Amino acid sequence: MDRKGRIMVRGSLRFLFISGCVLVQVACQSTVEAPSAPAAVSALPAAPAPAIQLADGTWTVRGNRVPGSRFCGEWLVRLTSAGGQLSGTVSHAHNTAIPIQNLVLMPDGSFSGTTQASMSGSRRAPPSTVTGRFSGDAVSLTFDSERCPPRQGTAIRHTTVG
Repeated sequence: MDRKGRIMVRGSLRFLFISGCVLVQVACQSTVEAPSAPAAVSALPAAPAPAIQLADGTWTVRGNRVPGSRFCGEWLVRLTSAGGQLSGTVSHAHNTAIPIQNLVLMPDGSFSGTTQASMSGSRRAPPSTVTGRFSGDAVSLTFDSERCPPRQGTAIRHTTVG
């Protein structure tokens, strides 16, 4: 094929390619611009789920060490509800209680919070995350720390004697 023939073939291919792109674009625009069926409209707005009313008391969740692990020892999470405010602490293998920060209770009873790393004597407590859910007087939670797999536990509320 001579030079003039190659130019014509190349030009024809370019024309076909551009024509195809234009056709696809037009087809896509026409489906996008097509009127859609009216959406069903509810006469009443959806009511938000009722917020959980957490009774005053304390939940103490204890966990055992991970067998064969040097770092994943016993742990304890203590959650306290007083006057509608939730607070908590985490203890690692007999270390002092570390406050749970950013502890947020959601309307459905779920919660989450974190602790920072801390030192107690020569022992380092890694940062951790506590997530869970309240259901009536019970709580189930997951305790997740830096070097250990997530561990679960449950507890029943103990009333505050005042």
